[in-house]
Amino acid sequence: MTLQFVFIAGIRVEAIDEAAALDRIESMIETGRPHLMVVVNASKLVLASEDPELQRIISSADLVTADGMSVVWGARVLGSRLPGRVTGIDTMERLVERAAERGWRVFFLGAKQEALDGAIAVLTARHPSLVIAGSHNGYFAGRENEVVAMVRESKPHLLFVAMGSPAQERFLSSNLAEMAVPFSLGVGGSLDHVAGISRRAPVWMQRTGMEWLYRFASEPRRLWRRYLIGNTRFALLLWRERRRSEHVGPSDGR
Repeated sequence: MTLQFVFIAGIRVEAIDEAAALDRIESMIETGRPHLMVVVNASKLVLASEDPELQRIISSADLVTADGMSVVWGARVLGSRLPGRVTGIDTMERLVERAAERGWRVFFLGAKQEALDGAIAVLTARHPSLVIAGSHNGYFAGRENEVVAMVRESKPHLLFVAMGSPAQERFLSSNLAEMAVPFSLGVGGSLDHVAGISRRAPVWMQRTGMEWLYRFASEPRRLWRRYLIGNTRFALLLWRERRRSEHVGPSDGR
């Protein structure tokens, strides 16, 4: 099957739904070789457009999907279609479910200790057969080599890193081969959500692409610059991409 995709800011975002993404990830795990998945939103794509190293890191990932609805809408602006979002938190939760069924070992890295412990407690209560290979909070400045060795020695099948972007992508890119984990994914603030420290938007808002509005309403002072300025910069980025595509042809992989 020929894979379909759309290029935004030089990043190839796969036109794949959640079920197909999970099947591909399972195939990655079965190989035993290290693989990296990156989920992108408007903010991360804007950063990548201005940071060649971050663009290289994301472009070299084995799977890149749309985490934010803005990316799905952006693809339409560029004349392509994505089936929908394949988010970091949803992918993590579905993979944890499969891990419990298949005996895959899971390592959680990042977040505050409270969020880390709370998320592990929730997930192990939900999936009693889940095997936790290990965990460590996100505070290990100056001890990166020690943490990398801890992950490698625990031999997980899955590694979820909750350090925020772009720190988690940089960490994973630098240490992917050394840790030798078959599948790694940066999940941002997902452990806080799972632990119940912060709430996700209601399901209807997630499905209609209005999750960003819920976040903004919850923390307007912290997020107004991100959504007002960030989304404006993303709109300008899309405008430039569309102008370029009008001269060089369609931007998707069909």
